[in-house]
Amino acid sequence: MVVAVEQQETVGNDVSVGDAAKLRDPAWREPGDLEIAELLDQMRSVANALARRMSARSRECMDNDHTAPAGVTQYADWQLAHLRVLRYMQEAVQELAADTAQTAGGMGASYGQLGVAWGISRQAARKKWPQTGAAGESLPETIFIERYGGSAEVSRVPGRSSWTWMGRGCDGTDQQAAQSCDSRWAALTAADAFLREHFVALGWRDGVDVPLALVVPDRETCWCAGIDD
Repeated sequence: MVVAVEQQETVGNDVSVGDAAKLRDPAWREPGDLEIAELLDQMRSVANALARRMSARSRECMDNDHTAPAGVTQYADWQLAHLRVLRYMQEAVQELAADTAQTAGGMGASYGQLGVAWGISRQAARKKWPQTGAAGESLPETIFIERYGGSAEVSRVPGRSSWTWMGRGCDGTDQQAAQSCDSRWAALTAADAFLREHFVALGWRDGVDVPLALVVPDRETCWCAGIDD
């Protein structure tokens, strides 16, 4: 349970707070071919790292205290593990998009603007993210966010123009704002900082991608025995 903390004085604005409600139009520029290529490389690197941990072949090598040969990535079963990772990445993108749309709508973006950003119609955006509170209507009194393995609720203080937040971090820590904020942007920023500070890595095996220098690799009984690195 989140322990309530008595609201104290309101946290003051800075220059950024007043500017937060001013949407730039256009809000972005299209990336260049090189930037897209760099993005694909980064995504490929992330997928490869997880596939190495998920692949049955790579796991057998790790259990024998050595790294799988480089050529393992061309095996069909390793590629199946890689494909499975990409499936999870696709789901992760959808979750991130939903959280981003929720935040954008809570900060004043319309469904039309969300649709343009995602490359769909206004109606499709409303159907895809029905809880964002967008579409040019009055801004929502409550914004929910999920990120860094935790979640938080940002809401207007009843009867006041200030905002507060409460959340639960990835490590199980519950916290509520000790001070109210005079804008939704400031409260959202504070909640995001709390969730980021309480993120806990999933704890993959130490050195999983690095050969163990002080261990003699046991490859005689491994599937890769006799295969050159």
